[in-house]
Amino acid sequence: NKIREESYTNLNAAGAVKPKHDFKVQVERMIAMVAQEEASITDKIKSSIMSEATAAVTDKFSTSKELKKSALDAAIAKLKGSAKEGTVDPVRAEFSKFFQEKAAAAAKISGNNEELAQRAAIVAKMNAIAKSEGFFFEFDATGKPSMKA
Repeated sequence: NKIREESYTNLNAAGAVKPKHDFKVQVERMIAMVAQEEASITDKIKSSIMSEATAAVTDKFSTSKELKKSALDAAIAKLKGSAKEGTVDPVRAEFSKFFQEKAAAAAKISGNNEELAQRAAIVAKMNAIAKSEGFFFEFDATGKPSMKA
């Protein structure tokens, strides 16, 4: 009888650990998924901004003879080794100017609607995963987790 009681005690202790372990695995899966989504969104934004910058600078150079001439002169001077110390590359300057203008414009805009839409999409994806894999929790519209009963 004593061995049986010890066995049941050990089984109960092991049974108490498994749900905690399962819960930990589920939370880790959600954290990894959120990190992956954030990285994906960041990459998309970077790619979009770089494409926009390249198009804007290319357009400026294709329409301005002054910019073309200054870029050609700077390139030739650099190749010859006669470029003066501290001279600014016209192409780099145009990219810098574009990014400064973009940053100033972004500072004026409240991105709440876009952030809320991204959060809603991520929460929907997390809830879909939680439901399909039988997680112990789900998320409300604000992203706050709640345990399923």
